[in-house]
Amino acid sequence: MSGLIINHKQKWLKLFQILAIFLTTLLLVATISFLIIESTWVKQDFKNPQEAFNHGSIGTELMPLPVLQVLPDMFPEQFQPAGKQVGDWIEQFGFIKSKPGENAGLPVGFNLSNYRPKSGSPSPIKFVGFSCAVCHTSTIKRSQNDYGFLVEGMGNTSLNFLAWVDAVKTVLLDEQNLNLQSISAAYETKFQKPLKVTDKVMIALWLSNTRQTLKNTLPKTDLPYNGKDLRNSELIPTGPIRTQPFRNLVRIVMNRPAMSDKAYSKLPTVYEQENREWAQFDGSVKNPITRSTLAALSAGATVENLALPEISHNIVQAAKYTSTLKGPAYLEVFPDQGVSRNAEKAERGQIVYMQNCSTCHGYRNSEDNKWIKGQLQGEISTLEKIKTDAERVNFRYYDVVTDYLYDYFPKKHPLKPHREDLRPGPLGNTKGYINTPLESVFTRAPYLHNGSILTLAELINLKPRREIFYRGNNLYDPVNVGLTSPDQPDDQNYFKFDTRIKGNSNQGHDYPWSYQGEGWNQAALEDLLEFLKTL
Repeated sequence: MSGLIINHKQKWLKLFQILAIFLTTLLLVATISFLIIESTWVKQDFKNPQEAFNHGSIGTELMPLPVLQVLPDMFPEQFQPAGKQVGDWIEQFGFIKSKPGENAGLPVGFNLSNYRPKSGSPSPIKFVGFSCAVCHTSTIKRSQNDYGFLVEGMGNTSLNFLAWVDAVKTVLLDEQNLNLQSISAAYETKFQKPLKVTDKVMIALWLSNTRQTLKNTLPKTDLPYNGKDLRNSELIPTGPIRTQPFRNLVRIVMNRPAMSDKAYSKLPTVYEQENREWAQFDGSVKNPITRSTLAALSAGATVENLALPEISHNIVQAAKYTSTLKGPAYLEVFPDQGVSRNAEKAERGQIVYMQNCSTCHGYRNSEDNKWIKGQLQGEISTLEKIKTDAERVNFRYYDVVTDYLYDYFPKKHPLKPHREDLRPGPLGNTKGYINTPLESVFTRAPYLHNGSILTLAELINLKPRREIFYRGNNLYDPVNVGLTSPDQPDDQNYFKFDTRIKGNSNQGHDYPWSYQGEGWNQAALEDLLEFLKTL
């Protein structure tokens, strides 16, 4: 009898063993299958540097695609602060519309990936982030109904990015009106189909994590502005085409609020970076890859997701693209202006340029079209000499933030900066601004590092510099070479730029002469302006 019982137990034991082996095998197969499927979620392989620049993830994933598709409908008071009659959210915040049928209806420079925000972990649904093109692609509008001449590598002259970020933060903090149920209902209303289960799960996780992270940072960043305040220059003083490049870096790497930072900086053109000794206006960052890395960090990337091979590769490839990227010629954009009709003026203007400008900025070789380095190109013009706005290099943590940045990246991080590529550092602490080449100079408006001068005619002091002007979706002024401005704000050009405010000064860079000062020569400056159109 006892033998039968033992036999029975052995049979059950074998059955359990077989079942355990079967379940383990099933789990193993499921795990391998999941890993294989998961690996396809995040595949982003942009071998073409131009594609990496335009579409590659730089670690700035912000929200699930279905959420962005419905937020402007759910919160028109935030995403259309000037009213529906002024245009949709893309127009009101100065993004550039993609061509119909392209980029899932998202603006130029918005990209889709299967990376989750911050961690870069794989996601079964698409998240929306930014590529380099969101800030460094612009349109030159020649008339009110003109879509614009699209220029890759040009700083986006209409983009009010920080105001848009505040709009997003505002709706994220609205727990009563923004939740999974309201998002699902808005999506079904708009697309006449329900959200998928995977979408709902990932949106719920994203909303909970992002909202909590935002709440945790409020003591450091304060509440965001919202509604009509998003267009108020007294509350959000950066405005179109400008950022505060060090504010977020100080907050991230030093854990300080940086509320006193007035180091405003325009979004730069990034043509022919191979001609530049230092990548930043002030000589604070030498390597273009490091500059792009820090820009991504400021815009929401993390040390963790920047270490992912695909994301770090995109940043390297995008920087490679800007190394040789050519800006447009003036006549490509304005064929009706006929610089050739003023060939004699341009020839005389070249003489003025070579005498007064080429030492600092260099010049274009007419035979091979290469940029010839000027004697002082790549050197810093000190604040005492150039006399332009000092805030970019005089903000509170200028002397220490680079040490924190260097230490912030782990030793073996693929994008860790070299210490000699950051200044202040081993290569000195001279405060001022780098003398740079002037490739496609007509596309660099507004001028000076803080965007405080609208036209080249004003920059070279052919015409007096405006004390107050209005920014937004400005038309281009091909005669004075820069941007137009109305005398009073309007729906399109709403942002009041007052050059008397700290960080906004338009003084300095009085070359060749100060306006109507000693030696001032109107005819020579008119010739110079004509020549500058040819660069």
